[in-house]
Amino acid sequence: MSIKIGLIRGICQMPGYVAYEKGFFKDQGLDVSCSVDPTAWILADKLISGDISFGIVPWTRVVSARDRGDDLIVISGSGYEETATVVRRDANINSLSELKGKRISLPVEGGMKDLTSQALFKKYGITPQNTEILRLPSGDAAMLALLSGRVDATTNVEPYATMAVELGIGKIIARGKDILPKVPGCSLTTTDRFLQDHPDIVLKFIKAILKAEEFCHEEPEEAAEISSKYIGISAGIIREALRYNQPHTDITGSIDVMMGIVRLMKELGYIENISQEFYDFELLKKAKAELE
Repeated sequence: MSIKIGLIRGICQMPGYVAYEKGFFKDQGLDVSCSVDPTAWILADKLISGDISFGIVPWTRVVSARDRGDDLIVISGSGYEETATVVRRDANINSLSELKGKRISLPVEGGMKDLTSQALFKKYGITPQNTEILRLPSGDAAMLALLSGRVDATTNVEPYATMAVELGIGKIIARGKDILPKVPGCSLTTTDRFLQDHPDIVLKFIKAILKAEEFCHEEPEEAAEISSKYIGISAGIIREALRYNQPHTDITGSIDVMMGIVRLMKELGYIENISQEFYDFELLKKAKAELE
C-alpha cells in the first residue's frame, strides 16, 4: 500500500523530512511518498479528501476541522512550544508589554502563530482599536512584513524567527515556552477512518516519526542539512534555530494546556463547540513502549 504524507515548512516538520530522507519509513516496511505544500489549510483539505493519509498540521486546524464535522485526528506531536515573538531591532521594543500601539503582522486566524498572539493580546490589552494589526495570508508573509519594515513585530515559528535575528534585522523578546508552555504546534494527523481501517500502518508510521525525532536531537547538523532543502532556509540558520526549539512528539502531557487553547478558540468565535475528540494518543503510547 502506497502512503502519502503532506508537509509544510519549518522546524516543526523536521521529523517528517528526516523519516523520509533517512529511510525510517522503509525500515518499518512502509512505502511512503512526500509532498510539501505552502499552507496548513491545504494539508487539512488533502487529508479530508483522501489525497494524503498523514500530514503534520497545526493541531488547532484539526480542532477547527472537526468543529465543521470533518474527521481529522491528531495522533502524535511534532512541533512544540514553536512560536517566537520577533521585533525589529530599530523598533525600541524590549518586552511583550510594549507591543501595544505598535504595528503587528499576523497570519490567517486559527493557527498557533495567531493563537499565541491572541493570548498575548488578551494579557496585555492589545486590540485593533489601540494597535495596528496587519492580517496576511501566511506566516511567510507576516515575517516578510517585519523584514521589510512594514510592521514592528510578529509572532512566527522557527527557523524564520532565528532568520530575522541572523540577518541583523530582528530580535526575539519571547518564545513559546514563555508565553504558552507545553503547547504543541504542528502535529502528526490522519483521519478517523484511516486510523480505524489501518491501525497497524499508523503504529508503524508513528514509530518512524519517533525515530526521526531522536535523530534530530542526536544529529542536529545532518538533520539541519536534510531540512534545508524542504524549508528553503540555510542549514546554518536551521541549526541555530534548533538550539532554541526542537521537535517533540510525546504530547500526552499537554492535554490540559491544549484544552485551554480550545477554550480560547471558542471565546474568539473560531469554533462553536468545545470537544476533546480531536486527538487519540493510544498508538503513540504503544509505539513508544515498543521502541523502548
